[in-house]
Amino acid sequence: MQLPYNLAQQSKQEYMQIFGNLYEHSPWVAESAYSSVLNSSLYNNLEDFHTLLSSNMLASDDDLQEDLIKSHPMLSGKKSLKNELTEHSTLEQRSAGLNACSEAEIRIFQELNHLYMDKFGFPFIMAVKEKNKSEIEVGFIERQNNSVEQEKQNALAEINKIAWLRIKEIYDI
Repeated sequence: MQLPYNLAQQSKQEYMQIFGNLYEHSPWVAESAYSSVLNSSLYNNLEDFHTLLSSNMLASDDDLQEDLIKSHPMLSGKKSLKNELTEHSTLEQRSAGLNACSEAEIRIFQELNHLYMDKFGFPFIMAVKEKNKSEIEVGFIERQNNSVEQEKQNALAEINKIAWLRIKEIYDI
């Protein structure tokens, strides 16, 4: 999929305005790819651009990865109740029906978030845009049996899925 314009012709400011929020509160991921995008038309292909971003994020040091993971909101947790989600996260959680949870569902998600956070030390991350509440709940339950390292890897993989879905949203594909 070719981008509608050549990213190499974009200023860094324009590039960051478009892509700086692909990774939750972590513009460093998009910024780390800028010089590669600037120097190669290869990254005018959406899949190749996403692969570059994903590779850069996965190659980053553990502290940056941990900060990235911890920057994600809990699903239907306190932040969503207080309307503190980013625009992307709000739309993604709304698409999964998390904005329309009953009081009982809110309590279930809060309990699942609490159990997960207690075990792993970071929020449960799932690319929820193409999921429903039941699938999310099952994901919480199934992943609770994983090790911390398995869940860190799951979180990073889900974060890359989220970034891909956001790129597709930017280009309406």
